[in-house]
Amino acid sequence: MDDSTRAAIFADFDISQNESQMDFTDDLTKSKFRKSQFNLSVSLTPGELSAIFDTPTIQPKLNSENGLYNQFLDVLQAFRISSPLQLLEILQYFIDNCIDTISILKDQNQNADWLEQELNTWRLLLTLFQVQHLESEKVDNIVSDRDLADALFKEDQKLKGIQRIVDWLEHCAAENMENEFMKDAKHFSDEEVAWPNTLGQLLKKELIYQSSGAMVTKLDPDAPNRQSRSIHDLDQVDDDRLLTQVFNEIRCGRLEKAELLCCQYGQFWRSAIMEGWRLYHDPFYKPKEEQNPSDEILGNPNRDVWKACAWKISSDHKNSPYWRATIGILCGNIDAVLPVCNRWEDILWAHLHTIVNVAVESHIQTHKSSSFISLPEKYWEYKMTMDDIIAELKSNPKLAVRQEAHKPRRQIQQYFMTNQFRELVNIMADWAENSLESDPQFLRFLAHLILVIRWAGIQHDELAANLIIQKYIEVLIPMNDSLLVAYYTSQLEQTSQIIIYSKFLEKSVLTEQRTQGLLAAEKFSLPVEEITKRIVETYRNRFTNMTSGQDLFSEITSDDYELISALDWIIYYPHQVEEAFVQINAVVRNFVAQGKIQAARLAFNKVQKDSINRLMNNADIDIEKLLEFDMVSVSKKIQSLVLEYLAYKCYLDAEEGFAEWFHEYHQTKPIEPIKLHGNADYAKKLIHDHNMEQYQIALSNWKKNVASSSQIVVEQLFNLLFFPNGWLVDHENEDKNRHEHFELLRTICIPKIFMLLHTILHSAEKYTECIKLASYITDKTNKFYQLFSQADLKKLLAKIAESSVCLMESNEQVLDPWGF
Repeated sequence: MDDSTRAAIFADFDISQNESQMDFTDDLTKSKFRKSQFNLSVSLTPGELSAIFDTPTIQPKLNSENGLYNQFLDVLQAFRISSPLQLLEILQYFIDNCIDTISILKDQNQNADWLEQELNTWRLLLTLFQVQHLESEKVDNIVSDRDLADALFKEDQKLKGIQRIVDWLEHCAAENMENEFMKDAKHFSDEEVAWPNTLGQLLKKELIYQSSGAMVTKLDPDAPNRQSRSIHDLDQVDDDRLLTQVFNEIRCGRLEKAELLCCQYGQFWRSAIMEGWRLYHDPFYKPKEEQNPSDEILGNPNRDVWKACAWKISSDHKNSPYWRATIGILCGNIDAVLPVCNRWEDILWAHLHTIVNVAVESHIQTHKSSSFISLPEKYWEYKMTMDDIIAELKSNPKLAVRQEAHKPRRQIQQYFMTNQFRELVNIMADWAENSLESDPQFLRFLAHLILVIRWAGIQHDELAANLIIQKYIEVLIPMNDSLLVAYYTSQLEQTSQIIIYSKFLEKSVLTEQRTQGLLAAEKFSLPVEEITKRIVETYRNRFTNMTSGQDLFSEITSDDYELISALDWIIYYPHQVEEAFVQINAVVRNFVAQGKIQAARLAFNKVQKDSINRLMNNADIDIEKLLEFDMVSVSKKIQSLVLEYLAYKCYLDAEEGFAEWFHEYHQTKPIEPIKLHGNADYAKKLIHDHNMEQYQIALSNWKKNVASSSQIVVEQLFNLLFFPNGWLVDHENEDKNRHEHFELLRTICIPKIFMLLHTILHSAEKYTECIKLASYITDKTNKFYQLFSQADLKKLLAKIAESSVCLMESNEQVLDPWGF
């Protein structure tokens, strides 16, 4: 970054051009800054204060605060963090979003306090990060107290950070005062002179109300103390209210307004007293070439004398507590300020203001050879650090202050001020898990704090940070916004990304929803292949667990349909074809084991022809001739997957072929006409003979069809029994579970295939072929006998024995029981 760019962005940090905590000027009162310029120096001048935090143009209103979810996402999507300046701009957009939403909530008469607290926290972070990215500067040509203060703030970034927190506290106070009743002058007095009722009584005017006590006889400012008398009771009430408001204006960083109030009601001496703290600056000591015609002498050349006198005023208990606090904060007498500070932010402001006051005074007196009026030792004894102040707030005698210091949003602010980021992230993780604090908007706030901490390069506990983001994602999932879930899931480590996003996508049923979910995942670089794989495996595991130990039925259940539908995830990406075969084969395997042939066929049909072609790297392959295809060019894993796929095809074809044959054999056989009685008339006999003729024709056709279908089904069944290298025999199978599943299926399906073959052959009266089945079982090459249980084998041999009896009883030819 070149010097000109840096100067333009951080122009608001130039103490010589704007008013520091120690020197209020109005040279920027007419300036206007866009929010995106990051100017957070809110205690500078009233004009600059209103300029920096000017209310933005209201965007179209949202229905509620729920719009914050998408607004924050829109900001994050617009940036790819590559420089500190981008982080600052993100924070500013967060601030803008909060401001707009607060306006909407107030228009709708909804509570916006929670969001105002969040807004103030984002402003604090922006303030602190701005200071962190400033570089220390060496200042030359120091000729005055103001130059010394400017140099100190440019060289000491820690002190500059404290001053920025003071600015932030003052801006927060200014916003809180916007609707307070003391903005109107009539609340202090009806006259524009000091103590009008006292003046009237001294002039012996007729007053409605006479003072109750001994009243002063003179009207000079020192008369009440000098004469130990009081002003008129009504004037005292107005004076107390005025001084309270004067202090409040100082608390808001509006010194000029405080002075104006005093002048407006005739108390010019108070305005003059408050002016005495300004740092002295005489530009005419600079070389002529550096002087500007508009330069003027500013500040108090006898500021040390003023400070000593101000200390005495603020220490005098005869004065109003708020007047003592007003002078005390300007001269660094914190003991005079704390009695009127009843809130967390007020006490923090008083301490930090004093730190800056003492640091600047010490720097000036150290670097100037002039002699100074001695200040009370108590002034120099103030040595509190930020950690000390935060500890004091947490243990403050005032219950309200202690409670405020322990509220989550205040703790966040305190941890940022003290740079205790690891502790902050850990306690935020505890809040996220605590149902009392884990409301959706608060979790959104915590999640974005984590992202800001990460992008700022701050060391922290990653496990705790990921926990917070995961809790926020749990809030987003019910909204069914894939972009929201995908983006924040992408901020986790990959294992969590797969688990969380697959869980989110599981609930997507419609094709459009699934497409949107995957597109969102791609947009934010989520591991989509692993995610889709996990979805299918999750359904598979759920399905297995649900059926384990239960009676299995062949009907397709709603759970089966869900599992089959889940397979669409794994076939969405063409390049994931290998994994698709793995998952689809596994699902078909489970359905076949449970006897759910229709469900197995639905799952099997998820594989399309082009999937086979992609897997085999061959565009012209014929599925029907795949067994004859030379698979030497493909890997052993792919060979194994293809052979398993073909094995299921062979089995499903055989099962469905048998079902069709069974229906045709038992349901479509023509019904023979009822025989007539011997005494039936001639007409009925003619009709009967015609029906019998039609029956014989239909029966002949039926036998031909059954014989044809029987031949086809028998061929399918034998193809399965003598599948190349054995049906579901995979010598390259290194997956132990898969190998066990294969063995289980073989023990279930092979005995069943033999029973189906016997049923068809016996029905076709091919008894010799039925008897041959026994030789196939006992053949030591295929070792089918190893797949039979004793009960299954006994049952099949009994059926074969029946065929043997039928063979011997056949009249066509004389054969022995073995068909010879």
